[in-house]
Amino acid sequence: MSSVADKKLHTAEQLVAHLKTRGVAFELCSEADAADYLATANNYLRACSYRKLYPVHTEGPKEGKYIGLDFGALIKLSSVDRVLRTALRDIALDVEHFARVRLLDRAVAEGEDGYAIVSDYDDLDSRNRSRVIRGLLWRGKPGDSYDEYSGDLIAHYMDEGYPLWVFLEVIEFGRFCDLWLFCAKRWDDHSMVVSHYWLKSIKALRNSVCHNSCIINGFSSCSDRVNFRTPDDMLSSMSRLGLKNTKSRRSKLRNLRVAHIAAALYGSYEFCTRASTCFRHADAMDSVRRALDEVRPICPADGSLASYFDFIMKLIDIWAPKQT
Repeated sequence: MSSVADKKLHTAEQLVAHLKTRGVAFELCSEADAADYLATANNYLRACSYRKLYPVHTEGPKEGKYIGLDFGALIKLSSVDRVLRTALRDIALDVEHFARVRLLDRAVAEGEDGYAIVSDYDDLDSRNRSRVIRGLLWRGKPGDSYDEYSGDLIAHYMDEGYPLWVFLEVIEFGRFCDLWLFCAKRWDDHSMVVSHYWLKSIKALRNSVCHNSCIINGFSSCSDRVNFRTPDDMLSSMSRLGLKNTKSRRSKLRNLRVAHIAAALYGSYEFCTRASTCFRHADAMDSVRRALDEVRPICPADGSLASYFDFIMKLIDIWAPKQT
């Protein structure tokens, strides 16, 4: 069944039988219910992606079989992942929105000309300008690539140039991060340069959660590691709010997904300061906390996954605490 040459699709019952050969138990969830779940609620690839969080026997008659893994745990972890994704998606979208609002407000405070700053940004790099203009042209003209939501706005300013308040509405998050860095250098603002890095992490997280990618299956020491340093403002905020610089903190922040989550929560703390937004984010993250607590009993016995959950909860405590 695991052969590369074996490309035949398997029934849900066959997949359940395969999991049994790998040592997966069906005590929390019957084999019949598991088959129904794989046929109607989730696909095998997603549901079983959490298997790698559990250890396997390395020797003896059970070599290669999972230790303490029940199919019911896969169902619960998949459900918790959905709760986490939904909360992080809304936070990431809000951070993006309020960051755009803040940039526009800052430009006003700096006395910028709304058209000139966008023109200067486009003129900074001819290749950059060509890429931006070409992308907007595709979205603003009739055709297969026409943007049903922003196309009219793009087309209206296509000939005369885009003022900042329009440009901020029609560019994607990645382009916005680049514009943020341009403005940071234009205004000689080091704090904006630093925040540009965690905005890029939030952009990566937003893209993942909006495409419904799994998150929790990457909470392990062997998952993707960060290739960047945690921004100083984030580290200072952690230490100031009680999450001290420990070996555990450094280890968890080297996990790419945890680093992205930390950036999103910190971005919420920094940019989403309106009371109504704070309450909404805190309520969503409280739901995440309850969901993580519910699955703790079925986590691997070695405590590895639970330690990631604990760290996420600490981040919630300092940056999205429950409102009273």
